[in-house]
Amino acid sequence: MELDDRLQIVTTPTAAWLLNQAKDCRFRMFVGSPYVNNGLFALTDRVPKDTDRMLVTRTDLRDFAVRASNLESLCILARDGVAIRSLNNLHAKVYVLDDTALVTSANATFAGMGRNLECGLATIDKQVSNRLAESLLKGFGARRYPPLVRLEELEALHDAVAAIRVSMPAGVSPSPDDDYSADSLLTIEADFAIADDSALIESLSGWKKLTMRGVLEMPEPGFGMSELLPVCQPMASREYPNNNRVREKLRQQLQYLRDLGLVEFLGHGMYRRTMN
Repeated sequence: MELDDRLQIVTTPTAAWLLNQAKDCRFRMFVGSPYVNNGLFALTDRVPKDTDRMLVTRTDLRDFAVRASNLESLCILARDGVAIRSLNNLHAKVYVLDDTALVTSANATFAGMGRNLECGLATIDKQVSNRLAESLLKGFGARRYPPLVRLEELEALHDAVAAIRVSMPAGVSPSPDDDYSADSLLTIEADFAIADDSALIESLSGWKKLTMRGVLEMPEPGFGMSELLPVCQPMASREYPNNNRVREKLRQQLQYLRDLGLVEFLGHGMYRRTMN
């Protein structure tokens, strides 16, 4: 069966195809990739600065700790004007350049762009590209749209990553310049713990810090709002005496902590702290 003339199979090296498309990019570059490192720079540098440039990616501290994704790369992209949005549990890899789009297995990393044997399907159908761009912006059906992460928030995560202790399986030593296997925790099976509670708390600010303090005070990893609220309410009364919506604020901040991989949502109002 022949492919529609608006479709194209894209195999390794994915970067070559993307760079060829980028030379004519004029109004948008949207990238969705769970794992990112400096391998994305060739593409972002090729696209004009006044283009709407956006990256949707994971901001899970565990990914950064095992170097499946590079936090400093995200900071550099943000300083360069790329909008960084966080999407928990992202696994899709999507690249939209103007009215051309690529859905692929390739992460936005050196390995994904050039070394791994990847395969994807590209389209020049404007309607399909628009729908993919919209799906990416909406988080592929997530309950909330991927929130924008400011540069100062990304930079603060360096201290948060440093506050995590990681025990790697014997014989595994990821390079800081490579993405280790790209499926991160599923492949690496690293054990994580909070090495420095105070450093982790101080890497956050405002309500995020208050909520994390409460989460760390939970006697068991699993907890509900009925356990968290009595711990956080006195702190909130002291720090935010005019706020009468403490429960709602805590729920909001738990979503942020989930994006960092510090909390999991179990459903039915239950949560779990991922590290001890």
